[in-house]
Amino acid sequence: MFENRRHFRLREFIDVAWKVVDTKDVSGEGLIVNISKSGLLLQTDKVFRPSDNCVLSIESGDEALPFAAKKGKIMWFRRIYTPQERYQCGVQFLYDKLDNNFQQWLEMKVSRLSEAGDAKILNNMVMHQEY
Repeated sequence: MFENRRHFRLREFIDVAWKVVDTKDVSGEGLIVNISKSGLLLQTDKVFRPSDNCVLSIESGDEALPFAAKKGKIMWFRRIYTPQERYQCGVQFLYDKLDNNFQQWLEMKVSRLSEAGDAKILNNMVMHQEY
């Protein structure tokens, strides 16, 4: 089932550190589950109450990000039921400047998709449904 979305989402697992902008005590580590030109899906085990217009700063975790740190607005937040308590939030990027490294990284990923001929490979790299 394909969605009608403005931006193509890529399944990409990247460890990151995050913090709520304008606070000192709300931060944690997480995992990017998928990413697009306009935002990402972040998974974390940290419980926090996202307020209206909550903005996160997402930075490199254990390894360097293939693009600059991002700021984004939390659009939704939910608990997912796994053996360990986990939360997911949809983050829409705030565009304060053009990030050429991010654009080039996305284009490289999409180019690799166009070269993949195996449907299983494509299925593992592309997100088809909302989690």
